[in-house]
Amino acid sequence: MMKPRSDPASRAYEILDREFPALEQLYREFHAHPELSGQEHWTSAHLAGKLRDAGYEVTPGIGGTGVAALLRNGEGPVLMIRADMDALPVKEETGLPWQSRVRMMDARGKEVDVMHACGHDLHMTALVGAARALAALTSSWKGTLLMIGQPSEESVSGAARMMADGLYTRIAWPDAAIALHVAPELPVGHIGYREGMISAGGESLDMVVRGIGGHAAHPETTRDPVVLAAQIILALQTIVSREVAATSMAILTVAAVHGGSKHNAIPDEVSLQVNIRYFEKEIRDHLLTAIRRVADGTARAAGMPPDRLPQITILPESVPPMKNDPVLTGRVAAAFLQVFGPDRVRKIEPVTGSEDFGIFGMADPPVPICYFRIGCGESGGYLHSSSFAPDPSVIRGAAHALVVAALDVLSPPGQAG
Repeated sequence: MMKPRSDPASRAYEILDREFPALEQLYREFHAHPELSGQEHWTSAHLAGKLRDAGYEVTPGIGGTGVAALLRNGEGPVLMIRADMDALPVKEETGLPWQSRVRMMDARGKEVDVMHACGHDLHMTALVGAARALAALTSSWKGTLLMIGQPSEESVSGAARMMADGLYTRIAWPDAAIALHVAPELPVGHIGYREGMISAGGESLDMVVRGIGGHAAHPETTRDPVVLAAQIILALQTIVSREVAATSMAILTVAAVHGGSKHNAIPDEVSLQVNIRYFEKEIRDHLLTAIRRVADGTARAAGMPPDRLPQITILPESVPPMKNDPVLTGRVAAAFLQVFGPDRVRKIEPVTGSEDFGIFGMADPPVPICYFRIGCGESGGYLHSSSFAPDPSVIRGAAHALVVAALDVLSPPGQAG
């Protein structure tokens, strides 16, 4: 049940309800114009313009395409609210009137279809909605709002680039930072939170399996890297099932296999793209060591000489596990429970996805962070799917949740809760 209508949280909902048609149109604009990690030029400019129109002091171009927007409202804490901006190399198949038809060159120089398949378009729209509502409610909070449009979340590199470009020293050093992400596993409008560990660490690796190519009619004269790659892929799966305790979380995925160009020609090499997820550093270290051991051992067993063993490169697309600050998260969760009620707010288990929002907390001195999930239901498909299309009504609930959290963090003394 909502609080009395004179309450700031209820007034925020009324503002967002009035703004919803404009916000839904903005969501469609973001959705129809997706951009890949590090290439969010139109997206960041569009977001910057909307925040500037809401009365914020905007600084673009932080860490490449990052956006920072400030709204000062007297003495008080600085609260950062982040939305991610990038999209994925996925061909959209939702059939929506505002479906993406964008194609771009990816970081490897390949032209790909692009789609907002992870809800970042919704996150940005919710950020704009929260920015507008909080600008209209300045009598109910004190301090400074720092709204962030972050690039390159999908490559888990944008937060680090913004920090390296002096986000805090140039703009404002937050006392707290919050962010949300849509969650198909939660019903629409429900909120999931957790103190401490909230998402997994992740590492991405490129592996080049080298062989000796030749004619398909004479495989005995070759060392077939396609067969070797297949053997390595299968052998890698036993690392988690036979080397990691069932009580520890570990995921190892070979997500892409590229090799060869002709039916009758055995190639010289095959490229694999490998990804791991973990909660504990010891598990990460074991997985990386085991991947090298399995790849080398399988190649040696196939007769490959020492100078032709697989080449493994750990990519910058790596991030440690993310941990929510218990005090900040407890406070935000209490505000959610008070406004939305226990039927819509629940404590969740850590998610096995990875996220670089935690990098914003790893400053010196550290910044407490709170990352929570907002339900978008299963009817719109799952994250990273070509059919992912959450109901736009989620925007209203997401923006409202951000406002409720912000009002609590920025409440004048004696007015919190």
